[in-house]
Amino acid sequence: MATTSEATHYQRYELLRRPDGSLWELGRGAMGITYKAYDANLHCTVALKVINTAHLDGDAAQQRFLREARGAAALRHPNVASVFNLGTDQGHCFYLMEFVDGETVEAHVSRHGPLPAAEALRLALQVARALAAAAKKQLVHRDLKPANLMLIDQDGEPVVKVIDFGLAKGVAGQSEESSRLTIGGEFVGTPYYASPEQVEGGEVDTRSDLYSLGATLYFMLTGRPPFSGSAGQVMSQHLYKPVPMEPLAEAPGDVAALVRRLMEKDPRQRPQTAWAVQEALLECLERVCGPATGLEPASAPKGPLSPGALLAQHYRLLEELGDSPQGRQFLAEDLRHQRRASSLLVLSREFASDGL
Repeated sequence: MATTSEATHYQRYELLRRPDGSLWELGRGAMGITYKAYDANLHCTVALKVINTAHLDGDAAQQRFLREARGAAALRHPNVASVFNLGTDQGHCFYLMEFVDGETVEAHVSRHGPLPAAEALRLALQVARALAAAAKKQLVHRDLKPANLMLIDQDGEPVVKVIDFGLAKGVAGQSEESSRLTIGGEFVGTPYYASPEQVEGGEVDTRSDLYSLGATLYFMLTGRPPFSGSAGQVMSQHLYKPVPMEPLAEAPGDVAALVRRLMEKDPRQRPQTAWAVQEALLECLERVCGPATGLEPASAPKGPLSPGALLAQHYRLLEELGDSPQGRQFLAEDLRHQRRASSLLVLSREFASDGL
């Protein structure tokens, strides 16, 4: 049987190589390794995740993997990298994800430093929308972190794609044991961004992902995770140590307060849904940027959404530039400052609310 390192093809998918000849790894974690690969039938690049066979020892484990992969494949959202195939070959289980050609939030912040509050909030809002869509499918990501958020440029706008929903588990109708975060006694997830209930190996739901979103927002604003040290030290701090707020001293007070709420130790003290977090993020954005943030739903203008319409009482639409997955883009005039805005994205009702 070929090992993962020896295999270069899985069915019709060929693992690609870097210029130095090594296999092109996109990520590596407890559940397996993700490679950049080529679909020989469709002639396109994909991301192929090979599952660590230690986690699939036995029929029950394999069936669990299949349920998780099928659950992830059912999730379709502009801010989620889609899963679209799974299979077995050479004794290995694998599945295919949309290849996202960009850089992770972790890499972006490492290169450029902490993000301005407005930029961090806009990215967090997109992640919250993805989590709201997952909640509708009763899915929990379980490993939300900056390294699992891909940034791409879409018509000049930064768009987040949440990757690796392969750790997600359906939370409805599962036993306590099947919803724990350990597999074979091994912690699955990233301790730097894990919720206290994950650390304890307890049951997890959407509120656990919201804690991880809070820790990720902390990272975007400060350039570092909330807690540091060895894995054991970090896990202990998630359980017992208050979130250090000093690094957030430069962040707007409302934003720091939202991070604190998201990272409450007790899940009952956090926002209870991703939709509630979207509302909180929008309120923070309005305070940071002013009432006209370009985030109003398409129904905001009086009259049809077309050149000449007035949006949020401050922007007059001049010319439609085209559609994007998030909504419609316009060239607009900023009436408050008497200048022409380069572009303004008007989010579609569905994308702006995601169930609100």
